[in-house]
Amino acid sequence: MWDAISSGNFPEWDLCLQLFTEEEANGFDFDVLDPTKLIPEELVPLKKVGRMVLDRMPDNFFAETEQVAFCPANIVPGIDFSNDPLLQGRLFSYLDTQLSRLGAPTSSRSPSTRRSARCTTSARRHMQTAVPQGRIAYEPNSLAPDGARESSERGFRTYPRSEGGGALRVRPASFADHYSQARLFYVSQTEPEQNHIVAALVFELSKVEAPAIRERMVGNLVNVDTGLAARVAAGLGLPKVPAASPTTVPAKRNPTPSPALSIHLKAKPTIEGRAVGCIVTDGVDGAIFDALKKAVTAAGAKLVVIAPRSAA
Repeated sequence: MWDAISSGNFPEWDLCLQLFTEEEANGFDFDVLDPTKLIPEELVPLKKVGRMVLDRMPDNFFAETEQVAFCPANIVPGIDFSNDPLLQGRLFSYLDTQLSRLGAPTSSRSPSTRRSARCTTSARRHMQTAVPQGRIAYEPNSLAPDGARESSERGFRTYPRSEGGGALRVRPASFADHYSQARLFYVSQTEPEQNHIVAALVFELSKVEAPAIRERMVGNLVNVDTGLAARVAAGLGLPKVPAASPTTVPAKRNPTPSPALSIHLKAKPTIEGRAVGCIVTDGVDGAIFDALKKAVTAAGAKLVVIAPRSAA
């Protein structure tokens, strides 16, 4: 990434949103507040709202990266918090996290975290990254009648949604389908991607020493895809494929594949901005190497040479 940015091949991504109403969400066959679930693009198409480009590296890695202190509780007018239980927990915990990491409540004023839009506050705390002027350290006050004041018209306003029922510490029944989306993901992958998934599962589970845990994990995979489970069981040397693990909600048997979930199917047919590795050794044909480098460069990529010795 450093080489790409330095050479002007800036990495970039489309910034997209999936927008839907609460009524539409109630019609989905999964709970949108379940953080383990995704919303298929075929169900709710992506709406492009911008582009994100990395066009420079940090001037000081510690100041601009290690001291980043983002917090999901910091939002702008126009949006509000959902009842996602994972989000609700992080709204509470992230400020404590940043206080622990950086030792001060002024982390929101550090150069890499502060707001792009000007925001005036009279709050003054220890370990300042700014240099406040004047005597005012609180609001409201009588010493600066023209100073910053909270505004109910221009400030943040909570979305006036209606809530009903009791607040309970329980997991909704709509969270109980643990396998349908896992099956959807697996059947949406190309054959090479499925091979990678199998290899990764075999690699990771081979490090598990307790045979019962290996069998239990493969039993979970049976609920996802029997072919996947059989290949992983064979890779682990299990004598047979274990029975499917008990599940409250069986996975949907024949989901319609989602091409948007496959990296291969979504990849653009280009090597522009990429690095192409070239293994060379003594006796390499210089003409072939030069032709390869010229072709890779013409396609907008960079040729990286891998050799047994460093070049002079």
